[in-house]
Amino acid sequence: MSHARIQSHLLASLALTMSTTFFAPAYGDSPIHQNDDVLGRWRLTRMLDASNITALDDKEAARLIGKIFLVEPDKVSLDGEICDEPGFERHYEDTVRYLREEAHASSWKLGLPSNVTVVDLSCTEALIKGYDKIVILWKGVFFDAVRLDPMMHRQKTKR
Repeated sequence: MSHARIQSHLLASLALTMSTTFFAPAYGDSPIHQNDDVLGRWRLTRMLDASNITALDDKEAARLIGKIFLVEPDKVSLDGEICDEPGFERHYEDTVRYLREEAHASSWKLGLPSNVTVVDLSCTEALIKGYDKIVILWKGVFFDAVRLDPMMHRQKTKR
C-alpha cells in the first residue's frame, strides 16, 4: 500500500472518530435506551383516519381524544386497557406501501414521512412521526399523539 493511500485511510478513520465523538449526544456514561422515542406518556390529540376494518366506531374513537396512552418497558395502556409485555420490534417501511398492505388504510391523512419507523407494541403499533410526535394505531383507528413532559423524559434518559 502506498504512503498516500495509508495516509488517506488514517485521515478517514480520524474524521469518523471525531464526528462520532464531537457530534454524539451528551448523555453521560449510560447509553440511550433504544425505545426512548416511544416510552412515556402520550396524549391522543386527534383522530386521523381508520383502517377499512376497525374495532371502534366513530363515537368510541372520538371519546379517546385527550386520553393518555402510556408506554412503559413492561406494558402499554390506554383508557384502562392494558397490554402486557410489549415487543418493541422495529421495522422501517415505505409509508404508502406499508399502510396499504398492512393496515388497509391510506397514508395521506396521517402526516407521516415517506419512510416510517414502525414500533410493534404487541397489541398496537406506534409510527414515529417526528420529534415527540407519534401516530398510534389503536383497534384500527389512527390517532395523533404528543409526548407529555418531553423535557422531563429527556432528563431521565440523560443520567
